[in-house]
Amino acid sequence: MGIDIVVGIVAITAVVFISVGGLLVLRKWLQHSDLKLHHDVTDPLSQTVGMMFAVLLGFMISNAMGRFETARSTVQQEAASLADVFNFAGALPTADRKEIRRLCIRYADQLTTIEWPLLRHHSVSVPTIRTYRSLWEECTTYKPQNQMQSNAHQAMLGSLTSMSDARRLRIEALHNGLPTALWWVLVLGGVATIVFTYFFGAQNTRLQVIMTAIVTLVISLNIFLLYTFDDPFEGEVMVRPTAFETNLMMFKRHWNVSEEGEELDVPAQ
Repeated sequence: MGIDIVVGIVAITAVVFISVGGLLVLRKWLQHSDLKLHHDVTDPLSQTVGMMFAVLLGFMISNAMGRFETARSTVQQEAASLADVFNFAGALPTADRKEIRRLCIRYADQLTTIEWPLLRHHSVSVPTIRTYRSLWEECTTYKPQNQMQSNAHQAMLGSLTSMSDARRLRIEALHNGLPTALWWVLVLGGVATIVFTYFFGAQNTRLQVIMTAIVTLVISLNIFLLYTFDDPFEGEVMVRPTAFETNLMMFKRHWNVSEEGEELDVPAQ
């Protein structure tokens, strides 16, 4: 269990106890009979507040989960395009093929080991950027010698462009989280919804405590869910570099390429 989950459980538990404590304090001042007199006013107002907060919270969670899935698809597209560049390089002369494939391997390796841990801090890796630029330079300066190489080169440039677009979108996703103002709106809206449960006078105080605790728990869980999906590259639930790790495995094993980009002989069967 990750630290974020533990902190979330502790925070939610604390919020539930605080909300129940507030209810018990209020019930010392106001009896259920006093609260019951105002149910005609309290009930429609509480429904309005609860409905507006539920719509707002649901919309934000849906938006956050959509951004999370978009980030996952973007990473997969970037990795798939990198694999296409690696494949198309097979039609080039030996020296160019080895250099481009070496850069593909280095890019995937640096992305998984160096850049990915930096994404949670909304930063990128300078060595990875240098490898990315070297790959662009190597691919764009190559001059085809025949029609087959020209076709492969054009396809490789298309894949490289797709990879670059996906990389740019991935980096932009680092800054697409909810602004602080919206977090305040959610917190205050949640507090208002919980407080409205205090103004219903149930004769059995224990029953009202249970109901208030359940409402607080549901609201807290939804806000925690929003927090979990808000940043796709941070926390326990995050987009992981699995696609690039798969690329490295395929580059080094399935296509018989060493870590240095050298092609290895396939052993005789």
